[in-house]
Amino acid sequence: MAAICSPINVCRRRLGSGGGGRSLRLCGSLLLLVAAGSVSRGDTVTFEDLSLAPNSYFNGDPGNLPNGQSVSLPIVSGGVAFSNTFSVAPDGSYTYWSGFATSTVINTTDPDFANQYASYPGGGYQSSTYGIAYADGASFTLPAPGMVSGFEIANSTYAYLAMANGDPYGFTAPLANAQGYLIVTATGFLQGNSTGSADFYLADFRTVSSAGILAGWAWFDLTGLGTVDMVSFAFTGSDTGLYGLNTPAYFAIDDLIYGSVPEIDPNSLGSVLALVLGSLGLLERRRLKAA
Repeated sequence: MAAICSPINVCRRRLGSGGGGRSLRLCGSLLLLVAAGSVSRGDTVTFEDLSLAPNSYFNGDPGNLPNGQSVSLPIVSGGVAFSNTFSVAPDGSYTYWSGFATSTVINTTDPDFANQYASYPGGGYQSSTYGIAYADGASFTLPAPGMVSGFEIANSTYAYLAMANGDPYGFTAPLANAQGYLIVTATGFLQGNSTGSADFYLADFRTVSSAGILAGWAWFDLTGLGTVDMVSFAFTGSDTGLYGLNTPAYFAIDDLIYGSVPEIDPNSLGSVLALVLGSLGLLERRRLKAA
């Protein structure tokens, strides 16, 4: 309450000295400043704090994982924990991952699966480092409940070229051939309960006026999710088969903006503000009556 008591004491002194309407206006302004000060500023996750070498990536590989084992450890950047699971095949012949990776790779031409860590715009959003999300269930967790403004989103090179030209191995066809689309859905959670969801079209050929495939960075607005402590992602698309989505389920992410919600005792704050505003009105009426 220290941040509130000082303006309240100023109001008391001003009104007690007979300041009248001018004092009332001053005190109202002070209270508005107090209220405005309770809104936290946003933090931005740029991934630059991870210090990746040029043209490299990190997919959660600890470097010494035994065959047949998995490890799930978040990648933390800017205070936000991005989910990651890294696994080694039982015979050690291959590895795989899901969730988020981080990257500085620039490669906008290679359509092969091995190029899964590159953003199609080439690098991050006005920076070198960015994140790559892969598969349903990729999520991030805030350090405290708060509002997520959104983030810059882009296609990966592998996904973009597969949607534009088809997969080199024939797993997916160009989306334009069948008025196709690819959507990523962000769902907010607070203490395990859903707060809402938001969709973003990574590709859209549903009508002649649709935007086609996202080629650059674009803003994905998540303000509609409200107060959250976690956001999870899922993919849906027109090109599906017996085993689910055929289109590569990736997106690039950069400049995630979020802000914590201050914990305020509504009883004490509401009581103080009501008392102060009521007292100000009463004192002003008394002043006018005495005049």
